[in-house]
Amino acid sequence: MKSINIQISDERWLGLQARADRWGVSIEELLSRVVEKVAHDPHKPFVPWQPKKRVFIDTNVLALIVGNTSLGKSVIKHLEDSGIEAITFSKCVYELYSLLKGTTSDRRDKKSRNNHPLKDFLQPQINDIGQKLFRNTNIDHKANTYYWFDLCEEWMWSDYFESYEELIQKYCVQSGQEEAREMLALQKNFVDWKIALRQAFSEVNKKISDNGVTVFHYFEVFGSDWYQFEGFSWEQAFAQDSLLPNEDFELVLAAIALQANAFVTSDDSDLIWRGGLSLGLNSPHISFCCPERIKEAIDTDFAFRFYRREQKSE
Repeated sequence: MKSINIQISDERWLGLQARADRWGVSIEELLSRVVEKVAHDPHKPFVPWQPKKRVFIDTNVLALIVGNTSLGKSVIKHLEDSGIEAITFSKCVYELYSLLKGTTSDRRDKKSRNNHPLKDFLQPQINDIGQKLFRNTNIDHKANTYYWFDLCEEWMWSDYFESYEELIQKYCVQSGQEEAREMLALQKNFVDWKIALRQAFSEVNKKISDNGVTVFHYFEVFGSDWYQFEGFSWEQAFAQDSLLPNEDFELVLAAIALQANAFVTSDDSDLIWRGGLSLGLNSPHISFCCPERIKEAIDTDFAFRFYRREQKSE
């Protein structure tokens, strides 16, 4: 194997290290590219390679991908065919968990619940357990059900239910035994629901991974040097000087921190149009694109700020 000696000044080393941090790669990976280029033609000046194009997947589009819908599959295919990396933020994954738990307004809506891309991740009888909790306060007039959601983890791997009937007969007065048995049945349902949710969360994570979507976490964005020196200022600007919905500017900030070329979302009115239009001219360039027009956005190299649904590029 041929060895190559490369001399790098302290100034250049710091520059390479900063570039590696900005692109989210290790200094070793960056230097391997240096070696590759120098070995190929040592007389040419070294020019670092450009990072791979990325698009940020919003929660609503992530649900389409995880739910294996035709539109979700189309988005992934266009990205893969173009060699573009699909990324998302952990908050988007957590929001999918909330959809499964039924703790969002859309999920409580019957029409939305029946048509949601994740509707098949839970069996109807399992999903109904959670829905009864949020729409029927009479299920437990003492409101213990909210507390049980976490507590039921302790019931899963014990003989709790097997010994409960004996305890009812031993310690409950005759008039209160029927109510105690009803509570026991409810607790069993909660265990079934929680186990099913855990399995569904794992399936969501697997679907995300299988589709090649990289999930970045809070510490990778808000614990980075970029956030310290630039990101916090943009966060303040988005909060005060833009019309981005409050629940979304955090995601847009993450997309910019991760150097995404586009933010792919189904939120055509609030996020793509109202929010994107209100970003200042000095803000980092990022396209806002609906999933139906992802191919057009790729073909035009994300040149436009907006790719709205069934509209011409502005």
